[in-house]
Amino acid sequence: MITLTETLAVDTVDDFLTGEEVARLARAIDDFIQQTGWKPAYVGEELSDLPEEVQGALRAAALRHLPEIRRTFPSATGCSPWQLIQFDAAEGAVRHLDGIGPDPLAAPRHVARIGVTVQDAQAGGQFFFETTSSPHLWDPRFSTEAAPGYADGMRFTRIAPHDKISRQDPETDWIHEVRGTPWTTPAGTGTAIVYGAQLIHGITPVTEGRCRKFITGLIAGD
Repeated sequence: MITLTETLAVDTVDDFLTGEEVARLARAIDDFIQQTGWKPAYVGEELSDLPEEVQGALRAAALRHLPEIRRTFPSATGCSPWQLIQFDAAEGAVRHLDGIGPDPLAAPRHVARIGVTVQDAQAGGQFFFETTSSPHLWDPRFSTEAAPGYADGMRFTRIAPHDKISRQDPETDWIHEVRGTPWTTPAGTGTAIVYGAQLIHGITPVTEGRCRKFITGLIAGD
């Protein structure tokens, strides 16, 4: 049963990845990018075609830490395939909102997201989320009455993916009307930040070095 509270919650998991795992995954990504020549087509584009070695290690870490995660996100049962994002100097993730899903009444439903850094920038590149009381956040298309799989009082936010914002898609113009309070969370490498799917969030511009993070969606069961 998904609650509104957990879709707006934030928590961290210390040592989500061990130091050895961080180093091994960082090397694996270096090798993969060198072999494939992958470069993001736009700032913040995700690399989804990760080697099975990387996917397997991240799946194992999520399963290992699921009991801690479920203290704050009790509806969580697993996660989607992992992706990589990277930011070089002057790059960051524009504030955006993923939402539970394009259709929050259909599966899969992402109650939260997980982000874990494997290469930290020397300066900048910090994750942030926003709290707000703005009415522009909420999607008027969905009833506030309980839907199957959701607790009473559930509400659904609008969605503004970062790729559409980067392309200045008019469907995402509403997010610029929302004035939130940003909270920066400078978690180091190996620490997972778990944040509700209905929170506006982003990554501050890197000012020195490069930032690489693995991200996934935390799936909620019925």
